[in-house]
Amino acid sequence: MPLAQRLPKLPGFKNPFKKVYTVVNVSKLKRFPDGSNVDAAALTEAGLVRAGVDIKVLGTGALDRKLTVIAHAFSSSAREAIEARGGTVTVIGEPRKIGPRRLAAKTAKRTIKEEDSSPRSGEEAPKARVGRNEQPETEESTQPKES
Repeated sequence: MPLAQRLPKLPGFKNPFKKVYTVVNVSKLKRFPDGSNVDAAALTEAGLVRAGVDIKVLGTGALDRKLTVIAHAFSSSAREAIEARGGTVTVIGEPRKIGPRRLAAKTAKRTIKEEDSSPRSGEEAPKARVGRNEQPETEESTQPKES
């Protein structure tokens, strides 16, 4: 049998950078008393998550208490539901990292924008060039050619 027929045919690929979260719905946070801090340790004690995993709070359900929730990620509806009741949301973990090429590109754009943002007092704004680069005319180019 040919090699192409012997190999398994799996669709797609596996993302090596996939982030896996343990999900906790806002409705499950009702078991905590009003004004308490809800973090990974409190969720583990309550039996909602296992120890040592990243936690994401989703907005399914209703919340009727003021809580301070500390987790790795929040959905926008969960954030709105917690803050609507006067609670606070704190995201823990590292901020998203960007590579050196992207960082260099962002810093280059910032410096260009800062230089060109506004003309200083007494100076005119630089004129934008349209089309190909124009070179200054010299005396030779203005005089007609003799043949």
